[in-house]
Amino acid sequence: MTESTTEIKSMKDLLLKEEFFLPKPGSILGGTIINTSKTSVIVDLGPIGIGIVYPGEFYDNPDRMKTLKAGDTISTMLIELENDEGYRELSLKAAQVTTAWQDVKEKKESGEVIDTIIVNINKGGLIVEVSGIQGFLPLSQLAGEHYPKVDGGDTTKIVQALQKFKGQIFKVKILDFNEAENKLIVSERAIQEEAAKEELSKLTVGETVEGTITEVTDFGAFVKLSDTLDGLIHSSEIDWKFIENPREILHIGDTVTAKIISLDGGRVSLSLKALKEDPWIGIDNLYQVGQKIHGKISKIRNSGAFVELPGDIIGFIPLAELGGQTPQETLVAGQEYDMAILNIDAKEHKLTLTLEKKD
Repeated sequence: MTESTTEIKSMKDLLLKEEFFLPKPGSILGGTIINTSKTSVIVDLGPIGIGIVYPGEFYDNPDRMKTLKAGDTISTMLIELENDEGYRELSLKAAQVTTAWQDVKEKKESGEVIDTIIVNINKGGLIVEVSGIQGFLPLSQLAGEHYPKVDGGDTTKIVQALQKFKGQIFKVKILDFNEAENKLIVSERAIQEEAAKEELSKLTVGETVEGTITEVTDFGAFVKLSDTLDGLIHSSEIDWKFIENPREILHIGDTVTAKIISLDGGRVSLSLKALKEDPWIGIDNLYQVGQKIHGKISKIRNSGAFVELPGDIIGFIPLAELGGQTPQETLVAGQEYDMAILNIDAKEHKLTLTLEKKD
């Protein structure tokens, strides 16, 4: 083989090798602006060659082209390897969208907490922006303090209530995304749930905690233990005696000290009565099976009736002890009756009663 043939073969190998490493359309390329004009932006792509960005890239944002100048480093997407003018045809917009979705993917995988601006509102929630991509923050994913409290769920009133958030910065996590569908869902609540889960892991049943009452209902009171964690005091855990209306005992804004009695299902169940002396201790000194007593009906249910007894003890008259009649037919709440004790279970805090038969 001649020297000339060897040189030609080496050159061919070099060209083939270079061709092999040429980027494919859709690749993200970095480059330096060489020149800008009304008709194009010329970009030095280094060993890859010279690229060009056409004005059509800026039709929806003409001011963007004016900000570009020679020497700027930019990211672009390769649209065509070699166009009719011999340039690598590039897109700034496509590169921004692609890198933005990549950024979204990384933020989702890392669980990063993101600052996002509320750009608009609709009846279902808030429109946000993450890395230049519009996303959605549904009503169901709002933090408690931002959730609109609107009676009847009137959509018009909900939208009005949300208007005050426009332009504000919210902290969110990416809940879900799909680049092909241009879908991006974010959540405030996920941050609180994660923080609450972490706080919950530090609590133990039997521990005493302090909090502020935020809401009182027929079935009990909600207690704010921290910015992200709430607990519930059920009406049956307010006191050893029967509580007809929790609102008469507990009020919004009250500071309470309570005992944690359950952490099942990620819920913090609290008790006030657990920090008070248990009246069932030593009940054998007060009551015995067969003893005749006088008690007041505190609450009537289909299964029977609860009875208030001296010493903050609550007894129960089961349906079977009412002679075939319903509790509503036989008893009146607030009235006192003569009764007899059928059974006492101090451990389970149960005392079963029967009505004394009249002669």
